[in-house]
Amino acid sequence: MRIVTYNIHSGVGVDKVQNYHRIGLFLASQDIDIALIQEMDTRPTERKTEQDIEDLCAGHFTDLAESAALQESNGWYGNAILSRFPVLSKKTLDVSQKDVQPRNIQEVVLDTDIGPLRIINTHKGLKKSERRKQFALLDEYLREKLQVSTTPIILGGDFNEWQFFTQAFKGINEVLTEQTVSATFPTTFPLFRLDRMWTTFASMYVKARVLKTPETRFYSDHYPILLEVDI
Repeated sequence: MRIVTYNIHSGVGVDKVQNYHRIGLFLASQDIDIALIQEMDTRPTERKTEQDIEDLCAGHFTDLAESAALQESNGWYGNAILSRFPVLSKKTLDVSQKDVQPRNIQEVVLDTDIGPLRIINTHKGLKKSERRKQFALLDEYLREKLQVSTTPIILGGDFNEWQFFTQAFKGINEVLTEQTVSATFPTTFPLFRLDRMWTTFASMYVKARVLKTPETRFYSDHYPILLEVDI
C-alpha cells in the first residue's frame, strides 16, 4: 500500500501555474492508494469545486473526503483525503485558536486490503503558541482513539514546526512511531521537516521517504512524503 502526505499549496507550483490535474496525474503515475492533502482550495470563482475535485482525483481515486477549514459560498479551503478504498466513516475535529487561521484534524476510516485503517490528516498553525495547543489536542485525540480501538493508524500532514531540536512531538512519539525522513520544505532548497508521518505499524512493515522527482520539484513548495506499507 502506498500513502502520501502532500501540501499542494492550492495547486499552485513554484512555476506559478495552478493545476490540480497534473498533481492528480502524478499521484496516479506513482500508484498512490491514499493521499493526505493539505491546502486544497476550491474557492476561486473562475473554477468549479466539482471540477477541482475531478481534476485532483484524475480518474485514479474513487473517493475524496473533504475537511474544510474555511467554507465560503463558492467553495472551501482545507484538508482532503483521496482514496482508492471505500470510506467507512469520516469526521473533522476543529482545533482552531483565537484570531488565527482556522485549523482542523481530519479522520477517515477506510476499508483497505489489510482491513480497516484510520487515516488522520492535519495542518497546524504558523504561530508556536497556536501549534502547542493544537499538538496537545492531537495528542489527546490519539490517546482516546488508541484506548477504544485497535484499528491501525496512519497520521500525516504539514505540522509547520520550524525548530530543528523541537520537543513538540514528545506526546505523539509516546503513542505512535514516526517514520523519519529528510526535509521537505521549500522544494527549491529543502531545510525544514514541516511534513511528517507516524504509524502504529511495526517498523519492519513500513518504509518512508521524501518523494523527490522532477514533477514534485515544481508542483508545490512542499515535497510529498511517501509511506509504503507491506503486510
